[in-house]
Amino acid sequence: MSVTTSDSSISSTIDEQLRLRIAEELAGNFKGDIIGPDHASYEDKRQVWNAMIDRRPGLILRCTSTEDVVAAVNVARAHDLPPSVRCGGHNVAGKGMSDGGLTIDLSGLREVTVDTERKLVHVGGGSLLGSVDAVTGPLGLIVPAGIMSETGVGGLALGGGIGWFSRKYGLTCDNFVSLEVVLASGEVIEVNADSHPDLFWALRGGGGNFGVVTRFTFQAYDFGPMMRIGVSVYEPEQAAAALRGYAAVVPTLPRSVGWHGALKHDMPALPFVPPEYVGKRLLMLISMWLEDAEDPEGVEMIERLNGIGEPCITASTVLPFGAGVQRLIDVEFEDGHRYYTKEAHVADLADEAVDKLFDFWKDMPMEGEVEIIGLGGAIGDVPEADTAFSNRGYLLWLNFAMRWDDPANDAEYIARTRKIVADLAPWVGKGVYVNMLNFDEQDRVVEAMGGPEKYAKLGGLKAQYDPENLFRMNYNITPSK
Repeated sequence: MSVTTSDSSISSTIDEQLRLRIAEELAGNFKGDIIGPDHASYEDKRQVWNAMIDRRPGLILRCTSTEDVVAAVNVARAHDLPPSVRCGGHNVAGKGMSDGGLTIDLSGLREVTVDTERKLVHVGGGSLLGSVDAVTGPLGLIVPAGIMSETGVGGLALGGGIGWFSRKYGLTCDNFVSLEVVLASGEVIEVNADSHPDLFWALRGGGGNFGVVTRFTFQAYDFGPMMRIGVSVYEPEQAAAALRGYAAVVPTLPRSVGWHGALKHDMPALPFVPPEYVGKRLLMLISMWLEDAEDPEGVEMIERLNGIGEPCITASTVLPFGAGVQRLIDVEFEDGHRYYTKEAHVADLADEAVDKLFDFWKDMPMEGEVEIIGLGGAIGDVPEADTAFSNRGYLLWLNFAMRWDDPANDAEYIARTRKIVADLAPWVGKGVYVNMLNFDEQDRVVEAMGGPEKYAKLGGLKAQYDPENLFRMNYNITPSK
């Protein structure tokens, strides 16, 4: 099965003559790497996380500074080459990689510095979550961001950014203090609550539509670096009852607790999993105490949550957050496999919904997992109108994170995943997380952005900051007047 894309993902083709011309124009103004198909690192640099995406850009400009990004954007504009912008390459639809056109690669902008006095973290636009954790962890600080160390900060944050600390500190974009942005005109501006406040509103959930962010400044928080977690694991015979117990308890939890579930096709060799359970189809519930790991209240809470249902394994342990917890599922979602995901906001995880989930999971042939993501808490403290990010009110999200390797299975496995999401429609709410939109969901951008009214406001800002829609190789917002 071939993956098709919408028109917004089709870029102008760069041939050898144009590559040479661009290289001449960049001479002296661009310090990064100019990577064409004959470059030694081309094959490596064109790869993204999802092996289902197999694109061959005409040119990759790997930037190492804001000045490089300005030069790259100017070239893109001059030659009418709508660029894809790559940070970590983890977007499931492959939005970070052009096919035949221009890719602006930010992987050379990964410097992370900390102002410990003000608890501000300055993060290069191409940084990965692991890059941030490596600096903040030893200082006893965290930036609320994501669930995998190899995710790119830029794509995650501009689309909202959910993660392990969302219940305590909100979305990643809720913790923006300031951003350095290269506009389509090539102008570099500082964006915050006082400078370009309209754009600051749009960047908190509107994605990469308005420019290239070369530096994020985040509010950080005291934490750890150790985190107390609890794990309870269930055989298929006990899984449905455990999920019902989870659904009953999770609305009662304080925001100092994160509690998430994963219906796993095969259990990986995690530190708390005995060897005889590795490779088995199991449900895992993982609880996280989002305050001091040695707090007696946290110890008691984790023990209580571990007692839900009839687990075959329970464990309570303390792990370093950045070097441990944030890397727990990296191995399950490593680069180079074929991935297809579907996300759904859950209005009610009713008994009938649990039954349908269980029926899908008990014999699903795809590897990967069905994730039940517990949110709420601080996410709902921010009014809907205050940021571009929308649909904050849901306590639970489902994410069908499916994985396989044989292209011959694409059609069947994608169809299976689509069907279960359709079957769950009576219990699913409105909206969808823009960062999880797949190649077959480009018609849902308006929905992801909160509906026609909010989308229209974003379109007006798009017309102001990118009137020619140069940055359209994304979940695109079209300019409007």
